[in-house]
Amino acid sequence: MLVICCGMAKSGSTLLFELIRGTLIDAGHSQAKVRSIGMKPRGHGNHIADLSREAILDMVAKIGPDRIVAAKTHKCFPEEMYPWMEQLQAERKIQVAVSYRDPRDVCLSLIDHGAKARASGRQGFSKIHDLDRAADVFERAIPKFRRWGSLKGSLRLSFPTMAFVPDDAIDAIEKALGITSDHEAVKRHAFEDAFTQKNKAQKNRFEDEMDDGQKNALTARFQEFIESVCRDNDERWFAAYREKALGGSVSCENLGKPDR
Repeated sequence: MLVICCGMAKSGSTLLFELIRGTLIDAGHSQAKVRSIGMKPRGHGNHIADLSREAILDMVAKIGPDRIVAAKTHKCFPEEMYPWMEQLQAERKIQVAVSYRDPRDVCLSLIDHGAKARASGRQGFSKIHDLDRAADVFERAIPKFRRWGSLKGSLRLSFPTMAFVPDDAIDAIEKALGITSDHEAVKRHAFEDAFTQKNKAQKNRFEDEMDDGQKNALTARFQEFIESVCRDNDERWFAAYREKALGGSVSCENLGKPDR
């Protein structure tokens, strides 16, 4: 099985990836690099470079039926592939895991990341100087997050759960993947041994680091996301996209078999 770990920038996607990797390693699933046309050829670890049908099928085939491998991406599959991706997930060929975080905290983290990028001479997020630019970046990422998260069976984990109640996150990962692990070993991997791109590992940073005007502006701009996703993890918000992507009345059972 291919576990696709994704999420908006600065939403905890790297922590999600490492928690899943640690859980799989402890459960006996090698996370050695997968030699596939879908993976980035350079660097350590499994990072997805291509989400075409051909690439996804090649990754699944190279992993095989008896191994589970986590791979990270910030990309998204084309909307027309939605029914096929959902069928793959129903057949346990893939498992999507997606991270999310309060947009007000994401914006602050993006600004931190922008400052670090400028200081080191990297491009990346170097143009993010203020909350307006950070909010634009977050807003553009919402549709991709919703597409991934609305696939039936996708695992959605919040940054506060992963960072501050990691045992709950590991429980959810184990349930989604059908495995068990030593939680203490997984936490050592994710929080001590692995590389995670922390800026400030805090929740609700915006409460102390924004003035009332900034908080009110971002709360109004992202009210739907804050209420439907961050507060309630409301299935109805995701189901509305799923219904549209499946044509309004197409059920997963009627989609046919994915290509092999």
